[in-house]
Amino acid sequence: LKRYFELFFFTAPPSSCTQSTMVARWQFLTLISLAVASPPNLRASQNATQEMWTENSTAGNTSRMLWAAPPSVNGYRFMSTTTRYGTNPFTACGLDSWALVKGTDYLAVASAQSMQDGCCRCNRGGGGGKTASLGCGSCGKGRFVRQLPRGFHIWTPESKEIFHKEYKFVVVDICPHTDNGMWCPKRPGQTNTFGVYNHLDFATVPPNFDNFYFQFDTEPCDKEMQSRLARMSNCNL
Repeated sequence: LKRYFELFFFTAPPSSCTQSTMVARWQFLTLISLAVASPPNLRASQNATQEMWTENSTAGNTSRMLWAAPPSVNGYRFMSTTTRYGTNPFTACGLDSWALVKGTDYLAVASAQSMQDGCCRCNRGGGGGKTASLGCGSCGKGRFVRQLPRGFHIWTPESKEIFHKEYKFVVVDICPHTDNGMWCPKRPGQTNTFGVYNHLDFATVPPNFDNFYFQFDTEPCDKEMQSRLARMSNCNL
């Protein structure tokens, strides 16, 4: 690899080093450095469903890495990225997230700041347009999409239930933009690093969960969940 690198970069005479040649060599250097030096979480697997791609300015500017486009919604209104953070006995919605959903069919989630009407406690629904309105105590339903935002190889078989079941969820917390800028937009109409308007940070997850995309609709919480929210939250939900 070293010898190939030397031949590619240093054997051509100076007169052949046109701008296009130098840009091509810079592209090659970028790809080689990613292949041999980048940590796994900064590059896509060669077997990934989606991969990062490099966009180079024709003026010879430094390359910038972009992520592959998110999937399109299919049968739902909104698309979101997802992460996992675990349950919390004192959430921004004034409740115990594990106790709220225990014994129900609901998954507990924190929604991005842009999806609420402010930050950071007892917020109601915000959003607008492609940004869903999901404040404290809001509910929805959706399905996981077998695609990862960073383009890593997906080890979970397509046949697993997580890709075929419709899940209900309830908002129990907030994902503030500060310290979560990669995933959680700050204002409605803004997107995260992956070009997605919504993000759900799951406190409870189904089997085989990974950071899969999640397409969803909002809907009223069922009567049991409404009763629990009113009884267990100190945010007057």
